[in-house]
Amino acid sequence: LLVKDESIERLEQHRKMTETSTDYNLREKLKTVQEVTGFNVEDVVAEDEGVSYMCKQSGSSSTASYVLTVFDDMPNEYQYTPYGETTSMGSLPEYFKEPMSFERASASMFFWRMCDHLHHGPQEAGAAAELKEDRRDSQPQPDFASAKQEKEKATGGSTTETTALALH
Repeated sequence: LLVKDESIERLEQHRKMTETSTDYNLREKLKTVQEVTGFNVEDVVAEDEGVSYMCKQSGSSSTASYVLTVFDDMPNEYQYTPYGETTSMGSLPEYFKEPMSFERASASMFFWRMCDHLHHGPQEAGAAAELKEDRRDSQPQPDFASAKQEKEKATGGSTTETTALALH
């Protein structure tokens, strides 16, 4: 009986060490990603309709706060909703100041476009985007304005606050 208790105690200690090690490793990984990218998920909220991620993304010239939501009935899309000062920041183009949706496959493009504007401001970000287009003529570029028009046509012409991010 005494040997059994010692074995159980050793197993419990091993489990605690494994959990602590895993938590530590995860915290260190997240810390590194946050330092390198300036992106932080501050909170995760599970709701009846889906999951919302409260995000903060920083650049050298400004910081944006927004919510990315994945709805259960649209699991392949993110719904972007800016909040706080992000809705009136001069360094961001209009499409980042209002809610929009985009495919999850385009999430990295969303992230890098946001980075570009948070680091360079509106004029420099546009110039950087032009330079990138010159280098990547064969790759599709997002067209936010025509994506919004296409979504309005698809919804019967109704005006919504949601813009779809599409690749053309």
